[in-house]
Amino acid sequence: MTSFFNLRPFSALLLPIIGALPGLTHACTTFASTGNANADGGLLIAKNRDSLAAYQSVEVRQSTTGNRYIGLFYHSHKRKPYPYIAAGVNQHGLAVVQNESASINNASHFNDDDQSAAIYTILENYRSVAEVRKAKQTLFADGLANFLIIGDKHEAILVEVGPDKGSYQTLSAKQNGNKLYHTNHYVLKGMEHFNKVFYPDSQHRFTSIKSQMNEAPSQLTMAGSYYNWVNSAKNGPNDSILRNVTLASWVTRITDNGASELWVRVASPNHKYQHYQLTLDQAFWNNPPSEIGPVPLSAEGIVSYPVGSEDQYEYQGGEL
Repeated sequence: MTSFFNLRPFSALLLPIIGALPGLTHACTTFASTGNANADGGLLIAKNRDSLAAYQSVEVRQSTTGNRYIGLFYHSHKRKPYPYIAAGVNQHGLAVVQNESASINNASHFNDDDQSAAIYTILENYRSVAEVRKAKQTLFADGLANFLIIGDKHEAILVEVGPDKGSYQTLSAKQNGNKLYHTNHYVLKGMEHFNKVFYPDSQHRFTSIKSQMNEAPSQLTMAGSYYNWVNSAKNGPNDSILRNVTLASWVTRITDNGASELWVRVASPNHKYQHYQLTLDQAFWNNPPSEIGPVPLSAEGIVSYPVGSEDQYEYQGGEL
């Protein structure tokens, strides 16, 4: 069994080997749970997207291989096109969320194209985690550093891809109490040595989501658990799961019968707060909308900032 809980603190691993410590990462928090960890079984999977790449869109796309999928697409500088993807789920109920591996040397070498390519490949070509497992060498041995959580109604896996060819490890949710969580540094056994740069916020967010998931008083739910966590700002503007640089929150529920529900909050500095709530049933996939609009909500009192600003909204209780 992969050792996920009994790791030395990230800071203990790195402080002896680094000098000056950088500030915060503009990177993400992801988590998922499966089976009897959830009140309704199936899969719950979420991502808070933290970035200065502000332009975003919720869209349905179809690959040349036939898989339809809905995703959170983005671009750093333009409203259109949106070439990059941060999270998605396809018509077969296979979901993917991704985090940047910020703790390696030269992390910027592994860019939005590389990170998005892994998500596109999975959503466009695979139907289940079981299929992804069979293709893991092809999918994850490329040396393009990345962190992924991949799930369907039966199971979920965490994948840490290292910056060297052939370096990757996977962890099944079943090995970890049916729960997975990740931020922006390596935590799996055999991968920790890739951590070269210490970002305190990555450790703080990892510790926070881990404790909140494992100390939950009951089985997990989409509304009562997951949306409370993606909206959690209790640790301040940099170290919380919801941060000053959080641009979007993505939560997907996939039931045992395969139907999916998707909630997305988009809070980019380039436009007003928006909320999307979609049922991804067979009727949706048979005839997906050409454009997806947000649920009508009041954005009164929410102030936007220039694109690229590190300032963000002041979130109020009850937005979600």
